[in-house]
Amino acid sequence: MSFYEDRVEHFGGALVLFKRNLAVAVPNAKTHRRANWYMRLKIGGRKGYVTRSTKLTVYEDAYEYAKNELLRLQQAAKLGHSLDEYTFEQHWHNWFERNVKNGTWTDSRQYWHEKYVERYFKQYFKSKEGMSMLLNDITPSVAIGYWDWRIGFWDSAEGKALQKYNAKRRGAKTRGTNNARKTPATNTLLMEQSA
Repeated sequence: MSFYEDRVEHFGGALVLFKRNLAVAVPNAKTHRRANWYMRLKIGGRKGYVTRSTKLTVYEDAYEYAKNELLRLQQAAKLGHSLDEYTFEQHWHNWFERNVKNGTWTDSRQYWHEKYVERYFKQYFKSKEGMSMLLNDITPSVAIGYWDWRIGFWDSAEGKALQKYNAKRRGAKTRGTNNARKTPATNTLLMEQSA
């Protein structure tokens, strides 16, 4: 039995729709759901193929989805964007792990980066749904907007709430965390910029 079923080529092989034979792909399963259509896309200027599930079971719907995805990815390749759905958080963690592995930072600098990403970078570079933004969605205007957001962070509702509450200071004479300056120092912003 073949792993691929119902293979259909379009645009000279640039778009291939197929189903996976679930009896071969998952032989130990007692029952199988209705098979999804998968797409294999050849993007000009890139080695190999992009293979993904359309998550659709109706051929016509899968074809429309795959055709739109092919056009989107071809345009992204022309613009120099990543073809994979890579989030800011994934990118930051890869960068952080690479620097830790290479021994780039002292322990205190590593700690600084871990805290800053949680407090500022992850808070800003997230979508309306609260998920980490895709790198392709971070345009120059979004990146530049970070600095205005960051400078005004401690005057925002979220920043004010953080100033009022700090679990580490429970039982202390003062419970607030007013040791943070309302406007970050130039050197702080330069350190963030280098990060």
